[in-house]
Amino acid sequence: MPQGWAERWQERRARRAGIRGPRAWRRALLGWGSAVVVLAAALVFLFFYSAAFTVETVRVSGAEGEVAQSVERLANIPNGRPLARVSGAQVSKRVLGNELRVRSIEVKRSWPSTITYEVELREPALALRQNKAIWLADANGVAYDQVEKTPKGVPTISVSQDPQTIAPETVLGLGEIWSLRPKADELEGKLSGPKYHANGTVTMTIDQVTLKWGQPTEAEKKWKVVTALLGQDSIDPQGAIPQTIDVSTPDTPVVTGLPPAPQG
Repeated sequence: MPQGWAERWQERRARRAGIRGPRAWRRALLGWGSAVVVLAAALVFLFFYSAAFTVETVRVSGAEGEVAQSVERLANIPNGRPLARVSGAQVSKRVLGNELRVRSIEVKRSWPSTITYEVELREPALALRQNKAIWLADANGVAYDQVEKTPKGVPTISVSQDPQTIAPETVLGLGEIWSLRPKADELEGKLSGPKYHANGTVTMTIDQVTLKWGQPTEAEKKWKVVTALLGQDSIDPQGAIPQTIDVSTPDTPVVTGLPPAPQG
């Protein structure tokens, strides 16, 4: 073999091997990539479009009776729909937008064929009475359910308009008036339930004393003013003369019906 020819032949083989190596590796990668794509497509079809994992059973947890039936109806997930295609966001939107008694809802999947709606119901914090109609409101100020009778332990506030038209922040303010009320011995008389009028103001009575509360705001501050005024000898809820305490502007309260000052 001519001198140098063997070295050139070995160099040529090494170059060819170097070229074939990366190409083979790329072909292997393409093969694996194609297999992954096929597998992913098969899984998508299996879970999202096939009849292998579809809704056969629907359950409601946290509610029963008519409320549970309402949740199931509003969720509107028919049997036969693939579990993977059940949208929790859409279910929540449909239920919470139409069933006020439900505070929150979460969709849980139990493979291969069960959907569970985990429901949290609103709890009554206040009852709003308009004539004979009674609506329950929760701690967020949402009037959510009309009932025939106020549950035991739930305070009732009379309103002159449809409770569902009252803003939640107003309902919260009404609730604070009652929840922050002083003890009976500090008021020196029997406190009536608040009345919310069409002009947005609140009134109450303590026996012979009428409280003009104004807007249902600043409950803590207004109660401090009221109790301070009731501590004066000239203001007597048990007296024979009707009196009025106006705390609609608590920094400048107004009292009417005071007995005349003694002549001296």
